[in-house]
Amino acid sequence: MKEAWDGSERVASSFSVRKFLREMPHVCRAILFVTLGAFLVQLTLSYAAKALYEGRVLPALELVPADVFSSKFRLWQLVTYLFLHSLDNPLHILFNMLIFAVFAPEVERAMGAKRFTLLYFTCGIAAGLLQCAAGFAVLAPSQPTIGASGAVLGVLAVYASLFPKRVIYVFMVFPMKAKHCMFLLAGVEVFSAFVGNPGSSSIACFAHAGGFLAGFVFIRYEWTVRGILLRSIERHYDREFESDRAVRERVDELLDKVAREGAISLTWRERSFLKRASKRFKRQRSKA
Repeated sequence: MKEAWDGSERVASSFSVRKFLREMPHVCRAILFVTLGAFLVQLTLSYAAKALYEGRVLPALELVPADVFSSKFRLWQLVTYLFLHSLDNPLHILFNMLIFAVFAPEVERAMGAKRFTLLYFTCGIAAGLLQCAAGFAVLAPSQPTIGASGAVLGVLAVYASLFPKRVIYVFMVFPMKAKHCMFLLAGVEVFSAFVGNPGSSSIACFAHAGGFLAGFVFIRYEWTVRGILLRSIERHYDREFESDRAVRERVDELLDKVAREGAISLTWRERSFLKRASKRFKRQRSKA
């Protein structure tokens, strides 16, 4: 039995990959399998149809700032690049998915499936947007980016916020609290982004830093943003309710006029108003 720094106790037991995957939350398992499946498709296409893969498939799915913010407007690349990894460096996907499989399940269990899905893709898209901005500002707009590193670092940032006293063994040897380890990783990523990483054009450091910052902001300000949005929606429905009530009152007035003086007494504006009101209430009933 082992006691962690936060006072919790952990019971040692034999590890089973099948049991681990079976107990993994379904969103984490789906992301893991889709990412690994995409990597296998990459490998297959690179050997069976290399010209097609390098000429059409990869350029359409990897993140290229010049393609996203241009007449091509390939916004889907902000999502698809997360599921592609370098074929020349297998450690790229190995480390990403290993870190994801270790830390993401507890984050999903704590946040729930919907919030975790929103977190993962928010961090991935934010990482892509920062990389695009860097591409236009300091890098090359045509430089491609692939990999889930930004989204994974965002998940790590949230893990450190949710479980700050959990112990993480860096390089399987050095014990470090999660909150300290995550800031260390973020510092290394930001530093490497500014000093440059010449040997890795596809694995982008700006995306790493962007994903981590997005996760850090998400977990701290999600409820604030959600509260603002909910209040805005409530105000919208209040205005809609007041508008509906005013329309119904006006309709009642016109119907009373028809009962007293006949339909011929209505002006063309009043007839038009009744037709629009009828269509409006029919749409509301159909939605209900």
